[in-house]
Amino acid sequence: MKVSIPKSDIEDIMKEYNCTQEEATSAYLAARKKAEDIFKKSVEQDLQSKENSSPKEGPKVYTPRELKKYLDGYVVGQEEYKRRICIAASYHFAVIKFLKENPEQKRIKRFRKKNTIIAGPSGSGKTYCVEVLGDILQVPTLTVDATDYTEAGYVGKSADDMIRELIDMAPGFSRKEQAEFIAQNGGIIFVDEIDKKAKDGALAGHDISREGFQRSVLKLIERKLIPIDNPNSPMSQIQELMERQQGQKNEKKDNMISTENILFILGGSFQRRIESLESLVKKRLTGDARLERENELILEGFGSKTNSLEDKEKYKNYYKYAETRDYIRFGLIPELVGRVPIRTFVNLLSKNDLIRIMEETEDSILSQYKLEFELFDIDLEVSKDAIDYIAQEAENKKTGARALVSVWENILTDFQFELPGSNFRKLKIDRLLCEKPKDYLLKILEKSPFVDFLENFRREYGVELVLDEEIEKYVEAKASEMDLQISATLKKLLSPAAALNYINMGSPYKVTQEMLEDEKYFDKLFIEWHKSQREAEENEE
Repeated sequence: MKVSIPKSDIEDIMKEYNCTQEEATSAYLAARKKAEDIFKKSVEQDLQSKENSSPKEGPKVYTPRELKKYLDGYVVGQEEYKRRICIAASYHFAVIKFLKENPEQKRIKRFRKKNTIIAGPSGSGKTYCVEVLGDILQVPTLTVDATDYTEAGYVGKSADDMIRELIDMAPGFSRKEQAEFIAQNGGIIFVDEIDKKAKDGALAGHDISREGFQRSVLKLIERKLIPIDNPNSPMSQIQELMERQQGQKNEKKDNMISTENILFILGGSFQRRIESLESLVKKRLTGDARLERENELILEGFGSKTNSLEDKEKYKNYYKYAETRDYIRFGLIPELVGRVPIRTFVNLLSKNDLIRIMEETEDSILSQYKLEFELFDIDLEVSKDAIDYIAQEAENKKTGARALVSVWENILTDFQFELPGSNFRKLKIDRLLCEKPKDYLLKILEKSPFVDFLENFRREYGVELVLDEEIEKYVEAKASEMDLQISATLKKLLSPAAALNYINMGSPYKVTQEMLEDEKYFDKLFIEWHKSQREAEENEE
């Protein structure tokens, strides 16, 4: 077998490595052999990987009961919501599989999708439930915030971009393969905060950020063909120009995907400063203001006013009674509401729900924190009274399950910083620790809250504060009076002392009771200093 060796390559090797022609030729042939072996191995690996990862059968079909059983492990309560969304997803993907396996069937000519709209308080599990559902279904599942999008043709992301983002999540070695996967097996798009795109009755005319966006989503739901690449991107425009110059015929349908098999779920809290969805439903049900809309005529004021439901059913969820007309009155366009046949709701999470979320769910936040401390050889134990305290604090924030994270972080932040790398191997979290975490930490570290505050203040501002025994007693009394930690009381009383960093008052700086009693003391000090600086500058001029 003859091998052609470029003379220039041999000469370059001889020159660079100062070797003979024989040595250069031998090295060249050896390197070429290795390169060929690597090339062959790489091609085999890529082709085998493609063959093994190719989705031949598509995602598995689950019954509604199987899907709900899986969701129950992650989402507490919200039974009606979970049942509805599991029915929608189960039948949606079952029909897709049937149509895929029976392309010649004549029983279904137009696929009626179970698109769903969900209303309910923020933080109650609307988005999380869809994400968990996507995990078990193993189909591309995209969650978007409606406020990030606008109507096609205007600055910002358009509704069509949702489809392209969903394509990015599909398996495949090219965008065409990814698009083909979705076209064959379907996907889910959850449009959150759809209520923020509801028409505002106070505005007249066409509202591109609201009504226009709704109409764009409506087109997607109604089976629209979308380019798999953004036609307005520079890359797409260059590619189109090159194809035209080369005389290639550009079949647009080859680079487009239908939204036929995509299940759309719309969600929102449907809260509004003036009139929420719940208030509209409540008025309709209680007769406070019976509204009848015919053409553009609004008749209101019929029926007697009553507060009986308000008094007797304080925790009643009116989202569950929402009808088509209520969503339309809130500001969704009738066509969009009509294309979303399934309507469901979530309930506001109670303290009991939050406790169950911490104790019973598969991915409990408690398990996560225990793992985080375990990574640094610290055993974390959480008492029942601590869980009860945290659930109550989270409920008070009125932001649902996401409040649990903020409450836990406020309690554990200093422990997460101080304990790893120390000699502590166990931390028990009880109600006392939760109520005064900073003081508790300083106590187990055998460190005074006064010393800790003064050290941190000096590191932060370069000023050494001096607190005598009388001042410490005063701070302790104030802490007891305000029911605060000593560390929190010091921060509250002496944070304004940061002004000393700018006015060059000298260090150490002794703190007096007069300074602590007057919350504007350091502000006044800074103003006087600033005034004296200006006067000095004016005198120099």
